[in-house]
Amino acid sequence: KNWRGDMLFYPAIKQLTLDVAASSFLGIPLGPEADKINKAFVDMVQASVGVIRAPLPFTQMGRGVAGRKYLIEYFGPQIEERRRNLNRQDMFSQLCHARSEDGERFSDDEVVNHMIFLMMAAHDTITSSVTSMIWLLAKHPEWQEKLRAECLAIAPAGADIGTDQLDRFELTEYAFKESLRLIPPVPSVPRRAVKDFEFMGYNIAAGTAVSISPAYVHMMPEYWEEPEKFDPMRFTPDKVKGRHKYAWVPFGGGAHMCLGLHFAYMQVKIFMHHLLTTTRVEIADGYAPEWQPWPIPKPKDGLKVKFVKI
Repeated sequence: KNWRGDMLFYPAIKQLTLDVAASSFLGIPLGPEADKINKAFVDMVQASVGVIRAPLPFTQMGRGVAGRKYLIEYFGPQIEERRRNLNRQDMFSQLCHARSEDGERFSDDEVVNHMIFLMMAAHDTITSSVTSMIWLLAKHPEWQEKLRAECLAIAPAGADIGTDQLDRFELTEYAFKESLRLIPPVPSVPRRAVKDFEFMGYNIAAGTAVSISPAYVHMMPEYWEEPEKFDPMRFTPDKVKGRHKYAWVPFGGGAHMCLGLHFAYMQVKIFMHHLLTTTRVEIADGYAPEWQPWPIPKPKDGLKVKFVKI
């Protein structure tokens, strides 16, 4: 990507992460449908917080239902061809061939639903978190320099990064984790109680809607000293060891922890190496974008940055 000069970062990274998700999980580039597919995902996610819960015209829910219909029409016709082709290794093809313990294949509807969710989950949250990280690195240029030095020590600018090198991105990982702490891409985790339980003196009945708030937990002063401050060194192994295991939960926790966690780390490290070894990210003095907090945080103005070649 030839990203140079003044630009809006959020739409650019969203297009890139959607392309990466398509290559990784569909095994094909999106092609001419890319913009429509992107719009369909945006509309579906926004519909989740729509006030009007019926698919009326000109409402968020109406646009979300139309987006879902478009994606069903995109994925559905490809299933039969992928069932016939036994050689494809991508996730979409594997879902078309997968069988349950009883030997049953997924229905077409199940395959489509899995693909819609997988593609959304694989690009929307990483778009948010990389945008947060770029904003924080532009705001804290001393940390941008530290990460740049680490990236160049691992491999020269333009080099491919192998999986065996990913563990060496220590400071980059700390900075990513601190970005996820300050602006978690999933600020609230909705759940439903499967049985009656008591929590901190409250009786919660089975079936009650409950929500875990990473955005709140990540700012609790009893777990985080100066919680508003950007300090990646909070994530050194000794600091992590001394902290409650659920004080940092951007990927959730327990049995339902995010499946895409490792994919996210890999993408961020490769992206940061590619970007920071060739480019300095700058923002205007005093610039502070307003963030849309729900359903997935993003800067309302698209994040105005300047990419300077180095």
